[in-house]
Amino acid sequence: MKAVECAVEEFNRTHGSEGQARLLEVSGDRFRVEFRGSFCLTCGFYDYFEDFAYLLKDCGVRAGVSAVEEVEGGALVEYRLLGEGEEWRFAPERVFLILE
Repeated sequence: MKAVECAVEEFNRTHGSEGQARLLEVSGDRFRVEFRGSFCLTCGFYDYFEDFAYLLKDCGVRAGVSAVEEVEGGALVEYRLLGEGEEWRFAPERVFLILE
C-alpha cells in the first residue's frame, strides 16, 4: 500500500494544520484511515475524506469512501479500492440542516 502511504504523507503535508491522517489497517481491497484534528468545519468535515481519495488517485490508486465512523476529535474512514470502470460517489449517511 505504498500509494496509501504516499497519500497520507501528502495529506499531512497539505492539511497538517487542520488535521492529520494515519493508516490504521489494510484488509483485502479495503483500508481504514484515522483522521484527527481541529479541521475547518466550515469547509465541510467530510470534504477532507474526499480530498484524501483524490490524493490517492494522484498516487496511482482509485478508491472511494465506504464507511465513516465519527469519533471525538475526528473520524475513522474506510476506503475501498475501485475496480475497472467503477466510479464512486460520496454520500454521507448523515445530513444536518440548520434552520434559522
